[in-house]
Amino acid sequence: MNKERLLQRFLQYVTCASETYQEREFCIMMEEELTSLGLHWERQEIGEMFGSNGWNLHAILPGTGAPLLLCAHMDTVAPGYGISPILRDGVIYSDGTTILGSDDKAGIAAAMEAVQTIVEKGLPHRPIEFLLTICEENGILGSKYADYSKIISKEAIVLDNEDVGHLVNQAAAYMKIHFSIQGKRAHAGVSPEKGIHALKAVAECISGIECGRVSEISVVNVANLLCPGQTNIVPEKADFDVEVRSYEEEELQSIVQNICGHVEKVCQAWGAKFCKTENRVSNAFCIPVTAPIIEKTCEAMRSIGITPVIEQTLGGSDITWLVENGLAAINIGVGMQEVHGCKEHILFEDMISTTEVLLRVLTT
Repeated sequence: MNKERLLQRFLQYVTCASETYQEREFCIMMEEELTSLGLHWERQEIGEMFGSNGWNLHAILPGTGAPLLLCAHMDTVAPGYGISPILRDGVIYSDGTTILGSDDKAGIAAAMEAVQTIVEKGLPHRPIEFLLTICEENGILGSKYADYSKIISKEAIVLDNEDVGHLVNQAAAYMKIHFSIQGKRAHAGVSPEKGIHALKAVAECISGIECGRVSEISVVNVANLLCPGQTNIVPEKADFDVEVRSYEEEELQSIVQNICGHVEKVCQAWGAKFCKTENRVSNAFCIPVTAPIIEKTCEAMRSIGITPVIEQTLGGSDITWLVENGLAAINIGVGMQEVHGCKEHILFEDMISTTEVLLRVLTT
């Protein structure tokens, strides 16, 4: 590989803003790179479905043997405009006013550098597919709505985990629930007794929902409480969101049912009504540790002195929908640290290691 080119590629990527729903400019940049490497690529125009100006990219580099899909997402969280990367003592930071964008552009940079090295040196390699997705950071939408009829690979590596050497083969089921509580409007000074206080009802709902790590295999969170209005009016409507994640479907459903039952009971006591919308973000899955893609990737890691760590995660990523659509997929670490915040950083040596691992998996 060309280490200086890898560094410059990453710096170029992160300075091209691509916050979720605003990925267009970076999509075009990646099309130009794929073309320069001689890969055939196609757009998957799915952005309009959920308000993005970008699109998924699917690309193929022909080779010999069993094909392998490399997957990474092109969008970033905010604040992702005006990123000014700084290299200090082998670590790349933002200037502290924005994220860095190593999530997930470090993964893309490593994958592109590995493929460019293969092309330049004429190395024998297996067929290589790319699926570069949009809107991963807000619901894993790009991979959820990808066109899998075009995918030829049966195995995949997602490049969207943190610590190098860590390999995710199991993830949790993940559900979001939006609650809308309907009370009754009344003048708060003249006739408060005629109102039904939606905000107070919601406060009681939320106070009765256990949050955090509710068991060894499940977590719950409450967010996005919304109740706009004036102080002289009894609030008639309030909304909030709940998310539940669990490694076991049965436990997830039990938690969801208990939460919904609690909300119903509270609303009945207040004389309020409620409606809910459930959104299944992802299903639970587990790829066996004996799967060839795991064994081969672990072998590649060991060959450059990295001890593999196989782990499960309660977090979400594109791997969920790859597995859901029949691929034996794993998610490997690329070195990103303190992601989703302005202290995000990455050790450049970790990007080099990630590229080396990919080269060994793709060419052996």
